[in-house]
Parts: sequence; C-alpha cells; structure tokens
Amino acid sequence: MKKIKLRTLASLIFFAAVTMPLMAQSNTTKSTTSNTKADGKTATSTTTITTDTETNSSTPSPIDNTIKKPKWLVRNTLAYYDGDSDDLVTAGLGFTPLSTTIIVPEVEIPAKPNFQERRQAKLNRYIDTKIGEGTLFGFRKQELTPLFDGKIAGTEISAVQRQDGVGMLLQIPLDFNKNKPCIVAVPASDSDGVFNTKDIQIRGLWGLRHNCAVVYNDKGLGNGIYDIERKLGFTVWGEVQNGNILFSPWINNEEKYIKKYPHRYAIKQLHSQLNAEARWGEHVLKSLEFAFYELNIKFSPNDQAIFNKDNTLVLVYGASDGGGAALKAGELDDQNMIDGIVAVNPQIQPNLDKASVKLKIGNNNSQKLEAKSIANYSAYGALYIPCAIPAITAYKDDAYVPYADYFLYSQERCNALKKAKLLTTGTPKEALEKLHKNGWTPEMDIQLPYFYYTESIGLPYQYISAYGKYSVTENMCNFSVASTQQNPINNTGKVAPLKEISFEQIWGMANGHLPLWNGRNATVLDLVENEDLNTPRREFYSSSQTKNTIDYGTKGSICVYKKSQEPRVNEGIKQVMASGNLHGIKTFIVHGRNNVKQLPNYTSRAYVALNSLVEGKQSQLRYIEVENASYLDGRAPFDNTLLPIDYYGEDAIEWLWANLTNNATLPVSQVVRTKTRGGKSGYAPQITNNNLKPIAQTPNSNSIIQKTDGKLILPN
Repeated sequence: MKKIKLRTLASLIFFAAVTMPLMAQSNTTKSTTSNTKADGKTATSTTTITTDTETNSSTPSPIDNTIKKPKWLVRNTLAYYDGDSDDLVTAGLGFTPLSTTIIVPEVEIPAKPNFQERRQAKLNRYIDTKIGEGTLFGFRKQELTPLFDGKIAGTEISAVQRQDGVGMLLQIPLDFNKNKPCIVAVPASDSDGVFNTKDIQIRGLWGLRHNCAVVYNDKGLGNGIYDIERKLGFTVWGEVQNGNILFSPWINNEEKYIKKYPHRYAIKQLHSQLNAEARWGEHVLKSLEFAFYELNIKFSPNDQAIFNKDNTLVLVYGASDGGGAALKAGELDDQNMIDGIVAVNPQIQPNLDKASVKLKIGNNNSQKLEAKSIANYSAYGALYIPCAIPAITAYKDDAYVPYADYFLYSQERCNALKKAKLLTTGTPKEALEKLHKNGWTPEMDIQLPYFYYTESIGLPYQYISAYGKYSVTENMCNFSVASTQQNPINNTGKVAPLKEISFEQIWGMANGHLPLWNGRNATVLDLVENEDLNTPRREFYSSSQTKNTIDYGTKGSICVYKKSQEPRVNEGIKQVMASGNLHGIKTFIVHGRNNVKQLPNYTSRAYVALNSLVEGKQSQLRYIEVENASYLDGRAPFDNTLLPIDYYGEDAIEWLWANLTNNATLPVSQVVRTKTRGGKSGYAPQITNNNLKPIAQTPNSNSIIQKTDGKLILPN
C-alpha cells in the first residue's frame, strides 16, 4: 500500500479562560427523558407517607443553582479546532486520506514530538472501508464532500481528576445543540487513554454527529508507562516529565534493582497497587460532572447553571473495558443522571456469589453459569492455547488458520503440561478439548493462534497484577516489563534498550496494554521471563524446561494461572464485581458470539441473566448477541470469517436515540443472524448490508432471546 508523508497541520488556539458565547435558552426541557428517570426512581424507591401538618410545617429551602467547580477537578488545557487545519476527530488529517493511504506524519524532532504531533499520532489509523467503516458505520463517506471530509470543528478541554490522576477530555462541537443539549460519555477502551482512536472516531464521532458534547475518561489507567532507569513518565497528554505524571512507582533500593534488571519499565495498571477497576463507574460519573460544569461555564450568561440532568440527554457508550465501565456507571447512578447505556463486548464480572443463574441454548440442557473473572479464564487460555493450535481445523473452504504457522513448538508446550500433570495424554487435541469445556467454542478456534500471539501472557497478567496489587519490584511469577528487540530481523524477543523507537514516541503508539508492537513481528515493550534458561526474553521465545528448546515459557504460564486463584487476587476481584442492578436505565449490551477475549458465558450472558434476577420486570436491558462477531473488527486475516461488532454498537445507540428523542419502540433482545463475507483470507469481498443485518425491531421468533428470573434462553 502506498505511503505518503504529511506535515502536521495542527493549529491550536489556547485560551487562558473559557469564553462565554451565545446565551442558551434557560427553559430547555427534557420531556422524553424525564419520564425514563421517573420510572427508574419508582422502581427503586420506597413509599413515604407525609401528613399535611408535616408538609406545611417547614418552608422549602431555595435551590442553589450557582455553577460550582468540583473540588477534585484540575483543568489542563483548552483548544479550539477550526475543522480545516485541525479538528476534533482526525487531527486535521481527514477521512479520505485515512481511508485511502497509510499516512506517516512528519515530526519535526522525532525523539521529541510536540502535543499536536502526539495527538495526530494517536488519531492516525488506516480506516479499512471494506469492513463497512466509513459507509455503514462511523464516518459516512456518502455524506462527505471535499470541503467537509469528516473533520469536525469545536472546542476541546482536557482535565484531570485530582488525586486519582484520571485523565478526561471534553469535546464540544461548534454546532452543539443548546436547545436540546446532550452529552455522550465514552470511557476508554481497554487500558488506553482519552485519545483512543476508535473511541474518538466511532463512539465519539457518533455523539458529535448528533450535536452532542462528548466526554472521555481513561478510567484511571491511560498510558501510565514509567522508565525506571531514567525516572521519566508521561503526563495524561503524553508529555515526558519526571513529575506530575500518570504514574511513578516507589522502588526500594532502586539502584540495585536497575543493576539486576536493566531496561525495565513500570505500567500503571499492573503496578500502581490501586486496582483502578474498582472505581471505573465513579470515574465515568465524575467525567459527566466535569462535562456539565464546562458546558454551563461556556454557555450560561451568568453564574447560574442552565444545563442539568433533568434537561440534558445523557448517554454512556463504551466498548470492552469501557463497556464494563459504562455498566458500572449505571449501577452507581443513584441520581438518575444517565438516560441510556450501550456496552459493546463489555469486560464485566457479575457477582454470582449469592445468585444462581442459568443458560439454555437451543435444545441443549440448561447449564449453571459460573463466575469466572477475566484474570482466571484468560490465564487458563494462555496456558493451553499454545499446545492446542495443531488440533485446530481450518475454516470451511479456506485451509488457512491465521498465525498457526508461527507456532513451531506447540508439542514442547504439550510435553511440559503433561510433565506438570496438567494434561494426561499431552496432545493438542486434549488441550483444545479443555478449552472447549471452559468457555471457548469450536467456532472460536480459528482465532486462537492470532489471539495468543498478539495478547500472549500480557492479558491475564495485567488483571492479575492489578487485582493482587503487586508492586513492580515483586516481579510476579518472575516476569517484568522490559524494552525488547524492536527490529523484526533475527528477533528472539530478548531484552534490549530502546533504539529504533524513543521513549518519547511510545505514548503515540501505546494503548496501555502489553505487548506494545512495532509492526507485526517485533515489540517495543513486553513482559519478559526473567529466568529464561538462556537470557531474559519474551514468553513467546522462552525456554523454561530445556535450554535452547522453546516451550513458550510454560513455567511462567503455570505460575500466572495459579496466581489467578490466590486469595490476594480474589480479594481484588471481589472489589470489581458487578451487581447487575441498572436501576431501570435503558441499556443495550452488544456482544460478539465468537468473542475469544471477553468470553460471553462469563461476561454478558451472565450479566444479563443476573440483571433479570435482580431487576425483574423493571429491567430495561436489551441483549443483542451477534453471530460471526468477536472482539476483532473483521480485517484481514479474519476478513472472510468475522464481521465488525462496532456496526452493532452504533446500531444500538441509534435505537436508544430514537426512543429517547422520538419515543420509538425499542427492539427486544435477540440474536442477529449475519453472513460472513467468505472467500479467501485477505481477499474477502466488500462488506454489504447482506452481511450486516441490522437489529430488528421485531425479529423472527427463532432469533428472540428470553431472560427471566435468572435464566437466559438463547436460540441456536
């Protein structure tokens, strides 16, 4: 594919204080959403009888409507983007360049990119229109012109939640509708910061296109990467400093640690010892409080608030970890602030300690849904997937199993598991059967080699370390985070100093999750096995049984799986469990049936069943399960087998919007029957409406999902 260079066009106008433009109408009403909130209150409140004497004995206190800045709020910057040289969603690049070429922005000083260059690096991604993005969801190519190439003008305000160090970003489009105000809250996907590209260019873009303000928050994670040797880290906005940064660990006898473990790094989610996930819902609600404050400051003609929860439509729209944060915000919303929620592939852990929930699929017998955290089931997967890969059968007419040919030492992993008495026969087939009994289905098999190669041990490790509140110096299971060989040539994953990539450039590349890739076959940062029998290196190249014989670090994987079940980790898991009580908020959960990362049985299915038990008939939750969809978006090498789940997230929020603004009847819970693009991997045809069937208001009876009293019934 052709590559072009583009000089940064960012044109920022920073202000010392927020301006106060046109007066908003103070009699703005919210007729369609206030009923929803009233219903929610009715469902959760108790009846109080008050006598006339009691009513007349006191004089109502006047309501103080003065705009008040939250004590925890620290504003950082304010900028205006003109929608031409720079904008809110593409950093001045525009949809057409992003969807036709791989752009390599020119940076004046590569080792020290400025804020505009860092921001552009984060918002620069190739948009593959063959998966439907740009035509069926996200940008709408058919609505764009050379003068309007998807760029949106408006104001961008950055801020931090004091003490917690949670980054927030508010975008107010130039055509924000002051007469019908709306706010869309987008908690960051995965472990990323507020400039997650898909959050801004899909979820945030949806809000901006509907003339809503959009507020993002990093859930207390962000790109909190710390260089231990240089004592440097990132601010929320990517500036490299040694103070006022996202995260800096306390290390006892630091020089000794550095000498023993050179080129090592600390990561906020792994090593902050805060278990930020326990407060994800709170961070979302605070981001909404920040948005209301700034909107009132900007548009009120005086010191009186004109926007509040009663006259402003409030939606929360998140994916993966952000989807879990969206649901948790709903559970905490006892002020009836939120009108609607869309959670796509939510990483959520329902509390089933005192609840029994069941699942029935088609004509199969009912099964009790178990409570398993992502820490546990992803560690189980990381243990058995490398062994199971040779047993995976190719997809239909395509003999290609993506990334399976990378695994040359699967039998060595099988042998090591048999030696540890974790397998009986020590065959790939036995390992695959174990996966099928623990949440993965045969339809998911084809994704497993790619899933393990790209996620590796890093996925379970980040949650286990966070839940167990491990410090960086504990080196849980003898892993540590290190810079690795960044060049793919003769790459064996060994620890190496940063060379091809500078630390200053990492913020623009990272999403807070390990491994941090530099292309397809090399990493910049990753977990390394400190006790590899040769030399410290990435697990994928590690020998733990016999020197010079790769077994994908079996010893470390076994340790990580055992850690996932220890009391220290279980205590952290209890802190993040979800109640299933959404207080009658209109909610869509959208989940890919073939999602290998957020396994449906342990996340969305269990949550929906629990919600039906907790809220009963008061529940306003709809569950949409999509065939042929996963956590991946349907790009090669899965262009012929998977479809983009984000299409259905956008479809769901459009339904919510229609209901809350025009009283449209919401669809029932359903399985969406889709059709894959087919063909050979890498050569699938353009996606069409024949592949992506929209959510139906009245689906066929054989697609309806039933949920009642803790039982979820899914059609085949």
